[in-house]
Amino acid sequence: MGRVTFWGMQHGLGITSATAAVAAFLGSDYTVRTLVSQPQWSDFTLEKCFGKAVSNYNKPFSDVSARGIDALERAARSNKLERDTIKNHALPIERGRLDLLQATEKMDKLHFENAVDVINIIFDKAEDYYEAILLDGHSGGNQAVTNRLMRDSDLIVVCLNQNVNVLNKYFDPSKEYWPKALHHVPHILLLTQYDHDSKYKVKNIAAKYKYKGGIFPLSYNTDFRDHLNDGDIRGFFARNKNVHKQHENYMFMKEIRQIAECILDRIEVYAQSKQAERRAL
Repeated sequence: MGRVTFWGMQHGLGITSATAAVAAFLGSDYTVRTLVSQPQWSDFTLEKCFGKAVSNYNKPFSDVSARGIDALERAARSNKLERDTIKNHALPIERGRLDLLQATEKMDKLHFENAVDVINIIFDKAEDYYEAILLDGHSGGNQAVTNRLMRDSDLIVVCLNQNVNVLNKYFDPSKEYWPKALHHVPHILLLTQYDHDSKYKVKNIAAKYKYKGGIFPLSYNTDFRDHLNDGDIRGFFARNKNVHKQHENYMFMKEIRQIAECILDRIEVYAQSKQAERRAL
């Protein structure tokens, strides 16, 4: 069981879409109890990625106020946070496999950031039920909640791209742009919106910066982006799980599978994909 925080040095690095993609793929292809959440103030982008699943699959929850991080914060402060409390306050996206914990609706940013200890307790308790917890962290290094969640994560997925300015900032020997957590928490690199025709390929980046750790590409994919904008990311993976090698989405599916498998391996969750199970029959 493990907690994974997706993080980037700045906005525009595809952190939310990467978090959503890995979560949706796990929910589609693995029998792993997964929780995904965006513990940020005034940002509901992650929820919008799953909009169709939330509205169609969770109609009974639509008018319930006791849900999400805010409800769990109240439960934690009242010492009522039990093993199943998080599950009961989350929205099921894939029954028994993927739940979405809704972000805070607090209007006061300071109030939210002052609740950092309680929010961390919520995700600690979530580990009693969920095997994988995927968190969409706020970009940059000045966010108290994200910094705390990163500090207590089992793995950090650092989102970068092929922009040399971004790469230079991350690989700067001074590490001035690194949050403290990156100095002691295991992490892998994810190159979002990857262009296979660029000279800044994975192997060239690794060679240029003498990097020997885990680094993965995630290609820009128009169909995925359209589904994301439509709030139908769940539908994208349902339609593309068995695409053949000549299909336009094959490379994207191959890459997201490699990333998901690496994450599960790093947090020591050992589960076969449904595809592998079918091949074994």
